[in-house]
Amino acid sequence: MKIAIRRKARPRAGFEDEYRSSLREYAYGMAHRGFQDAVKALRQLNETLEDEIKRLAYAVHDEAGQLLVAVHLALVEVALELPEPQQVQFARIKEMLNQVERHLRRYSHELRPTILDDLGWIPAVRFLADGISKCANLPIHVEAPNPERLPGAIETTLYRIVQEALTNAVKHAKAGNVWIRARKENALLLCCSIRDDGAGFDIREVQKTPQRKGLGLIAMQERVTAIGGTLQIDSGAGHGTILSIRIPLEVDHANSNRTRG
Repeated sequence: MKIAIRRKARPRAGFEDEYRSSLREYAYGMAHRGFQDAVKALRQLNETLEDEIKRLAYAVHDEAGQLLVAVHLALVEVALELPEPQQVQFARIKEMLNQVERHLRRYSHELRPTILDDLGWIPAVRFLADGISKCANLPIHVEAPNPERLPGAIETTLYRIVQEALTNAVKHAKAGNVWIRARKENALLLCCSIRDDGAGFDIREVQKTPQRKGLGLIAMQERVTAIGGTLQIDSGAGHGTILSIRIPLEVDHANSNRTRG
């Protein structure tokens, strides 16, 4: 007796191609969705951190400031009853309190400058650059012809990156000059660059080490990624450093600016 063995028909080549294409599209969709979820989580984390920083900055400025005022007033009353020899010691104590007040004001500003919320990132960057320039004797050139307001997340990101870049230029690069430029390439794209003529560095080596500078570069990348932008870092030993930032602007924001213009 013969037994007929029926072979299983192989799928058509066209079906296999379609199946593989569907798998690729599904894998791409899942990867894209995962990336978008990660970016969203990163953006929410940055916003939460900035809200907490803002709360601490205002607490230092307002609450601690009010306590210092109360201490000053109490000391004035005490001083009225002090004999002349102790007035000199009282003056030293008062000067120390004045130093504490100045330090608290500076810490509050470094945490979250009120000018950033009130006037925007470009005035805040100019103020920051002016302060660092005077303290470090470092010429900082800011070129930003269009100081229009941007969404809060974008302004905060740009300010924090400039702040970190200037810190690196002073502490690590030992730069002689820094140039900060901001411009809109078109209605929907903002470009910003920070360049210094300092010592430069090997990017891959710095990113592999857990030093302060490496962590700073990683934080910059994460901040820009969280708002949908890109950050390119160009540097080399003895050739300075250039940070190039490109941030897409929302359609609604661009249209509102065009309407106001």
